[in-house]
Amino acid sequence: MPSLPPIAGRSGGLCLVNVTARATIAASLTAIPALRDGGWPDSAPALPRRFLRHADEQTVVGMHAVLAAIAAAPAPPAVEGHGVIAASCQAGRIAAAQTLVQAATGGGVTVSTQIVPQGSLHSLAGAVSVGLGMHGPNIGVSGGPDAVSEGLLTAFSWLHGSGPAACDTMWLVVTGWDDEPALDAEGRPTTDPVCRGIALAVARAATASQFGSPLLTLQFDPHGDCSNPPLTGAAAVRSLADAVSAHASSGAPPRWSHHFPWGGTVRLALTDAAHRQEAA
Repeated sequence: MPSLPPIAGRSGGLCLVNVTARATIAASLTAIPALRDGGWPDSAPALPRRFLRHADEQTVVGMHAVLAAIAAAPAPPAVEGHGVIAASCQAGRIAAAQTLVQAATGGGVTVSTQIVPQGSLHSLAGAVSVGLGMHGPNIGVSGGPDAVSEGLLTAFSWLHGSGPAACDTMWLVVTGWDDEPALDAEGRPTTDPVCRGIALAVARAATASQFGSPLLTLQFDPHGDCSNPPLTGAAAVRSLADAVSAHASSGAPPRWSHHFPWGGTVRLALTDAAHRQEAA
């Protein structure tokens, strides 16, 4: 089973990271084409022209979430040294289905050269890293129904690890559909589901000041109550998105927790002086 490395000096094994910027985006399938060439905040970094033209739908939504988080941060940071963890839930399936239909009817010549770079597990992380000029590590994790759990686990491990993947600030980008898009026999969508993207800049306490005061913490408790079945798939993505959106709109303390399938609980909480001291 996956597990976090032991964190020295943490009370009761509690592991903390600061959430220094956050945003959520929701867009229906038919609205995503308009987001490929714009629609991000004026104060967000500018992407290269046509950068998202061939990107998967979840990549488009995830990139917009990152741009919105940077634009909304109290002190928009220089992101050159940041890393990216992208946890998508069943991305790339529309393009893959369409490619299979085209290959069956027209042969290999009909297969787009973009299907591998734009429809793979690494595509979202690579797009955020390249598009925004980040030079930290980037990785795509999960790809399946445990995207929220596996993305969070990777973020905690990288921020508190000491190996080559260690990084002071990581962007955790989680994406997923509310409902799987339905396609006809020719691969054309017949439904208009909503795709959600969540971008969280998670940082070690020592580097959180580059954004201004930390807003939230993610707290991992390896001994947390796991009596209820963990949320997976679209339900887990919606749960996290709703918690982040509710705090952003009202400033009220978030009431969100998530149980890992392998044990332990992550909670989203307001940052306070005690948490910052313990995380240092």
